[in-house]
Amino acid sequence: MTVIAFKPRARSSSSERHPCDTTPIVGRFRSPRGRVGTMVGSLRLTRLVIAPRGAFVSGIFTGELREPDGTLIGVDTRRATVPAELVRDEQGLRPVVRGLKLDLMGMTIDVDAFVIDPCLAFPRGQGSRRGRPAAARDVGRR
Repeated sequence: MTVIAFKPRARSSSSERHPCDTTPIVGRFRSPRGRVGTMVGSLRLTRLVIAPRGAFVSGIFTGELREPDGTLIGVDTRRATVPAELVRDEQGLRPVVRGLKLDLMGMTIDVDAFVIDPCLAFPRGQGSRRGRPAAARDVGRR
């Protein structure tokens, strides 16, 4: 049997954990030991879709799951599309994702509500047609 040895990954610092193109998220879950564990992670936004039935955020959710004592359970990634609300404030429209349930490592994570930075949701200079944001062109596509 052939065995391939991989070098261990270097521990990431907190600045590398949440790069500027992601949105930090937190949540809770029932740990395998029966206690309440915590999840710290991020959402890498791939698309904001505005449809007649509402707005939706699509992206890659990554989470680091830990026991209450800090013991690492694991890290998992899941691609998901979740409903969002567009809330107007002084900077314009801001996507707000309500609390949701996310499946990571076979466990249901209760993710807290979070706000997505408008510059991630509505990037400038992405080849918009007739002045519309790139996300608005995705209406009706699926």
